[in-house]
Amino acid sequence: MTARLAADIGGTFTDLVLLDPGGGVHVAKTLSTPGDFKEGVLGGVERILSDAGTELGRGIALADVDYFVHGATVVLNALLERKLPRSALVTTRGFRDVLEIMRTNNPRMYDLKWIKPKPIIPRHLRFEVAERVRHTGEVLCPLDEEGTRKVARRIRALDIRSVALCFLHAYANPDHERRAREVFLEEHPEAHVTISSDVASELREFERTSTVAINASTIPIISAYLDGLSRALSDRGLERELFVMQSNGGVITSRAARTLPVRTVMSGPAGGVVGAQFIANRMGLRDVATIDIGGTSSDMGVISDGLARTVDQSAVEGWPIMAPTIEILAIGAGGGSIAWVDSGGALRVGPQSAGARPGPACYGLGGSEPTVSDACVTLNRLNPDYFLAGEMTLDRAAAERAIRERIAEPLGMDVADAAEGVLRGVTANMNKAIRSILIARGFDVRTFTLMAFGGAGGMVAGELLRIGDVQRLVVPSNPGAVSAVGMLATDLRHDFAQSSVQSLAAVAWSDVERALRHLRTLGADRLRSDGVDDGAMRFDDALDLRYVGQDYYLRVYVDIDDLDGERIRSEFDKLHEHTYGFANPEFEVEMVNARVFAIGTFERPRLPEIAARAAADGPLETKARRDVYFGGGFVETAIYDVTALRADDEIAGPCIIEDPRSTIVVMPGQLATVDRFRNLAIDVAA
Repeated sequence: MTARLAADIGGTFTDLVLLDPGGGVHVAKTLSTPGDFKEGVLGGVERILSDAGTELGRGIALADVDYFVHGATVVLNALLERKLPRSALVTTRGFRDVLEIMRTNNPRMYDLKWIKPKPIIPRHLRFEVAERVRHTGEVLCPLDEEGTRKVARRIRALDIRSVALCFLHAYANPDHERRAREVFLEEHPEAHVTISSDVASELREFERTSTVAINASTIPIISAYLDGLSRALSDRGLERELFVMQSNGGVITSRAARTLPVRTVMSGPAGGVVGAQFIANRMGLRDVATIDIGGTSSDMGVISDGLARTVDQSAVEGWPIMAPTIEILAIGAGGGSIAWVDSGGALRVGPQSAGARPGPACYGLGGSEPTVSDACVTLNRLNPDYFLAGEMTLDRAAAERAIRERIAEPLGMDVADAAEGVLRGVTANMNKAIRSILIARGFDVRTFTLMAFGGAGGMVAGELLRIGDVQRLVVPSNPGAVSAVGMLATDLRHDFAQSSVQSLAAVAWSDVERALRHLRTLGADRLRSDGVDDGAMRFDDALDLRYVGQDYYLRVYVDIDDLDGERIRSEFDKLHEHTYGFANPEFEVEMVNARVFAIGTFERPRLPEIAARAAADGPLETKARRDVYFGGGFVETAIYDVTALRADDEIAGPCIIEDPRSTIVVMPGQLATVDRFRNLAIDVAA
């Protein structure tokens, strides 16, 4: 195996994982650089290559890296901050205001003051042309090419270089969109024209328009970022094309990401769920709730029967994105979440975060607000002298001062009690979110294992086990790097869909097979253009089904060589029963979409294993002992070094296991068991 490298940018830290040619795993963590995220990536790359070279006893350079994948957050950040360049939308005459009208429902049912978010593209930059296609693909009104040229000239005169084309029912017949793009490029060669039939070839007019508008508006942003990062990496010796993590759990080339930035919106959090799935499968765990606790947020995902749960539509700031995405519930709760007292005298934690700069008060970078990290330092759960293996010393006095002045004194509490209240407040928020994502999808929380990772995952995981309904907890080895590991444990992936609403009982299965094979051909062509050999390709086929009268659908995976209508119907009824608690086998079912997921497989990383403790090793020894606050008082607590652990070691709480890049707290009454991959399974002690 050649050297492989992954970089995951978080709100506070950037994590990197390098697999050297011998299969060794190297991990590095650096502060993120919000002003220019690529600087944090480049600094991390330099650091991890240097560290790996020292460990291996020989130099290792970027030229040795055959595969580099990156979790890009630039698209999500741009959407959240609404820092978008001017873009234009061109649509069918009469549909200029689809972005303004949105859906007629109020997502906040009882909020009479709710105001719709501002359109991604304002009205004065939305244009109409005459054309009309029916939902069957039949042309009712030909494309007005002269009118299209006039619109293209107006947009060129406005010096707008990113254009979204979204015509009515283009998913059924994309000819008008494709011809309009040709006309635009004839009149405005400098423009980048995105057509909806390439980005979201499915029914639902508003969602499709929103998706193509977001894609067009973020192309200049991700292109500038990836161009700069690719250039800098090339100057430092990287010879291969950079890959980018997608929201769907696969990767694409940076070339593809420049034209489909909408597919990368949730790339960082998706990497965490994929990494957790990879680790869970190695551990033999099938049903896992994941929680990625970073400095700014906590991201929850679900692994059911060994596979990460996905959805076909997500939303950012109220704007839908029609693209397969690993289902993630994100809340503003992390190590940098700010604790505060509201006007009613109640303690709150988040969603505001201190971020990387100024950061928590204990960082000494100018922050003065009390955060979850400050609470952990105050309680002695986080060692101020061993943060990032001692590279960064935390200011305990500043942490205590922030907790005392902002929380303890306003509430009339002891400083330690106030700090513990901060921890309990943030974990209560996390536990509520975990219950929400599982119960709302028909799962029994008690049958799931909770996998907690991210830089702050191990620090609060024991508290989550104490207050939650899950029966078991796992903190994986190198918890802060799980997202980056996931980026190395996935495949190249492209998703294709074709809408065709028709009764399942009357469907012509030969037509369905023909549609699926057409989508497979598109997928194979795309994978070949990415350099994937035919022998490394895999295709997963699925149909979206619903009862007649329903608005949304469920996905049933099918065998293209055995399209058995009765079996497919039976699978749908079972899935509906599991998801919603009922099914009606007598009710008519209709097909909505045919889907193909084209996958170019990569070699999976090999997780390093550790041996069981031999007699010559002697018993597990403590690294130190210190007084740590648990449940109302300071308790003398054993501190262990993670590198001293051996397979099958059992460690009773209270104890703290220190990793160079994270801290794992085992609460009183809990028992941690080490597996051969140095993952920790934490249970309530018998």
